[in-house]
Amino acid sequence: MKFYVPILILLLIHLACKDQKEPQKPEQTEKSEAVLWASYTADENDKNRKILLVSGDEEYRSEEALPQLAKILSMRHGYDCTVLFAQDPEKLGLIDPNYRYNIPGLYLLKGADLVIWFTRFRELPEEQMEHLENYLKEGKPLIAIRTATHAFNFES
Repeated sequence: MKFYVPILILLLIHLACKDQKEPQKPEQTEKSEAVLWASYTADENDKNRKILLVSGDEEYRSEEALPQLAKILSMRHGYDCTVLFAQDPEKLGLIDPNYRYNIPGLYLLKGADLVIWFTRFRELPEEQMEHLENYLKEGKPLIAIRTATHAFNFES
């Protein structure tokens, strides 16, 4: 059974990115973006498909797993991938999976063909949540991994 899980994930990614219209380039609205996330560009990406991978959990090391998945998707399957990380705004550029209140770069959802979400108990600001809401309202695909069943935890 374990053998089929990676194949199923890759199949879902491939099908989710198949035959969609060309994404628009996102507007540049955040500062210091070169240090805020990791990007993996495919050597040959004739369809220019973009996958955004969002990490943010203190339990399962998504900040380590998602860059590895992004590299595989880029090198072996031809997708352009960007991985976002939880970061304290006071220490931008330093990945902090314990910081629940900020994942810079979520505006990149606007140009993504697929999102792979792996977060746990995040309490993101409204402006970041709006990017996710807009993405989902467009009906674009989302793959949620493990703790994404409880990806958010907002205090009342």
